[in-house]
Amino acid sequence: MKIKIPKISPKLAEEIGWHIGDGSMNYYKINGKLIGVYQLRGHIEDDKLHYLKRIKPIFDSIYGVDIHLRDMPSTRVFGFQIWNSEIVKFKHNLGLPLGKKLNVSIPKLFLKNTKLKSAIIRGIFDTDGGIYLERRNKNFYPRLEIRTISFILSQQLLDILTDLGLRTTRHSELFNKDFNRHRAYVISVRGDKMFSKFMKVISLKNPKHIAKYNLFLNSKGL
Repeated sequence: MKIKIPKISPKLAEEIGWHIGDGSMNYYKINGKLIGVYQLRGHIEDDKLHYLKRIKPIFDSIYGVDIHLRDMPSTRVFGFQIWNSEIVKFKHNLGLPLGKKLNVSIPKLFLKNTKLKSAIIRGIFDTDGGIYLERRNKNFYPRLEIRTISFILSQQLLDILTDLGLRTTRHSELFNKDFNRHRAYVISVRGDKMFSKFMKVISLKNPKHIAKYNLFLNSKGL
């Protein structure tokens, strides 16, 4: 299947962010021939609207393909898989890894300006980030977090968010310690002012994040 080779743009940056957050790709041998497969999957309930309303239209328009979204109840995910060596080759040439994303990083092409940086952070956070509203007396205290086992990516996220004027911290913790000893790096943005600024600068599009922000605003009477 032929694809459009996309130009560097905020839409492509956001799509690459989705890949960094929840995507994976590799080549597999079928009938003696190596064929590339790319897949992107989110939560079967929480992320479905995001896939339907934003991910599918943008992905289709960028690459000139028609992806088919589906529920995968056995693993509680929703998303798509596409067998297309051209897409895998394009993404790999950008610098995205095949197989496990132990040392995944943001390709340098997307660090050229603020629009690209904001878009790729949006893509990463919309697929792999979390917003937590902690009750403190009658008010919510917001915390936004992204976890990654890639130290390189954690440093990029820390640097980009700081450059965008967002007060950001990083700490590490053992990840999935019952099965392996990978260390996870947690990037955090905290507090009312930083939450509102994050939503303005990064402009998250996942409906589950927007709902959390509206709940926070309503609690403040805004």
